[in-house]
Amino acid sequence: MENSLNKEKEQHILIDNKILEKEIEISDITKKDNIIEIGAGPGNLTIELAKKANKVLAFEIDEKFKENLDNLKINIEIIYGNALNYSWKGYNKIVSNIPYSISEPLIWKSISDEINTIILIVGENFKKILFSQHKKIGILASLFFNIKPILFVGKNCFNPKPRTNSWVIKLERKKQDRIEEILGKILLSKSKTKNAIIYSLVSKGKTKNQAKEILKDFKFSNKTLEKPAKRITSKFILKLKENLEKNKAIQL
Repeated sequence: MENSLNKEKEQHILIDNKILEKEIEISDITKKDNIIEIGAGPGNLTIELAKKANKVLAFEIDEKFKENLDNLKINIEIIYGNALNYSWKGYNKIVSNIPYSISEPLIWKSISDEINTIILIVGENFKKILFSQHKKIGILASLFFNIKPILFVGKNCFNPKPRTNSWVIKLERKKQDRIEEILGKILLSKSKTKNAIIYSLVSKGKTKNQAKEILKDFKFSNKTLEKPAKRITSKFILKLKENLEKNKAIQL
């Protein structure tokens, strides 16, 4: 348990000020912005965010940084705990050099808590996953965000050095088309896949009977439809998207 905790707390502190400045620049922060930072560390990024934002909520699980963080500006709130366990409602941007282990759950939570803009430094492997249509998190992210790789960040920019190189990426909430809205509702649903599809179609103006008929035309197996929507595979999502795009009744 102790080894697991130490691994969770391991941080690679960004020591290249040019990268930090680039993060701030592309964040387009104004006094209207309420910002979340995850993995505040000694507060190097936290301070710069606070200079421009209305409010910063910074999360840090390692209390060795407490002395640094508790002396920061009045518009900064520090929570010493796991950011994934707290509500992000009321905040519109995330700007963070995150622990790489929370990259995927961060995207899920950002969607459900309605974050509009995300600027992150992520590992090179996760950056590739975000642009993959063969990984569920890549498909999910592309349904809700426009994703841009901004800047390569080498291992030497951190202390201690991470095992992989990194990237600064920017995700901005996009205006979804009809199919993306339907797929998004399905993927975020807590119900069975069958019910998630039906109710997502109902939300777009179909009657329940119409939605059932549309689903029947897709010819998915009962075994697949009985699974929780959270467990559907990337292959199923792509097939579902194809069926939705072909079905003329959905466009009406």
